[in-house]
Amino acid sequence: MNALPMSDALLFWLLAVAMAGVALVFALPGLLARSAPPARGRRAEMNAAIYRGELADLARERAEGRLTEPQYARAREEIERRLLADAAGERAAPPADAPRAAPYVMAIALPALAFGLYAVFGNPLAIGEGSAAATAITGNGGTVPARRDELLRHLAGNPRDGRGWVLLARTDFETDRFAEAAASYARALAASPKIAGDAGVWCEYADALGMAQGGALAGRPREFVMRALTLDPAHPKALEMAGSAAYEQQDFAAAAQYWQRLLAQLPASSVRHRELAAAIARAERLTLAASGSSGAHK
Repeated sequence: MNALPMSDALLFWLLAVAMAGVALVFALPGLLARSAPPARGRRAEMNAAIYRGELADLARERAEGRLTEPQYARAREEIERRLLADAAGERAAPPADAPRAAPYVMAIALPALAFGLYAVFGNPLAIGEGSAAATAITGNGGTVPARRDELLRHLAGNPRDGRGWVLLARTDFETDRFAEAAASYARALAASPKIAGDAGVWCEYADALGMAQGGALAGRPREFVMRALTLDPAHPKALEMAGSAAYEQQDFAAAAQYWQRLLAQLPASSVRHRELAAAIARAERLTLAASGSSGAHK
């Protein structure tokens, strides 16, 4: 009996898997040998938290009469200058050392060859049938409004796509549409149990909701940060945000405790370690000052 003819789709996937497997044999040793790039985004978040704390301290000292208006203005200007300098430094920081090109060339070229072979022996039109959804999810390199419109069209037909809602939320957050971003995070968490178990997404949701209410983490944002810590007690962003939320509430002892747990994860020689250590020291000084003040009133 003659074997049934192989379908075009099956032929494509067999070729793609085979070529990708060969590519990985060459690519993985080079890729795995590299260490992960530094988390520059997390450093920027930490800097922002530290500067928020310094500004809060200045406002408190002015309210208590320990700073005159000119002193307050000069100190605030200095903090803002350092913040801008740090932000400029982040943008100008050189990228991590480029990896050797060969593994990446092999990883890209060989699967591309599979597509070429399929174009010759298979049905190239079949490959594009699912491309609209993929483009909507991954972005097509166009403008942010165009990518957002594609995501909205995709999600209109796929409302249970949790990853799509997360991408829409991140797109809105980047363009300061914080309320819309928070609503999309809520949809993502409701749509996917896997996403609901991701501490990082809960932190992003808390951040969007906090920005939507003027930058404060009190209330539901803090609840979501605590949820993230329940899922992952050592999550760096959750620890940073929990410390910031406690600092906002003038619970300086709790802020120092959360940040101490984060500090233990940072390399001792890193800039982030030094900056966070300074924030912890400030929180501990305020804790002592608060305890001394309460003792004086007894």
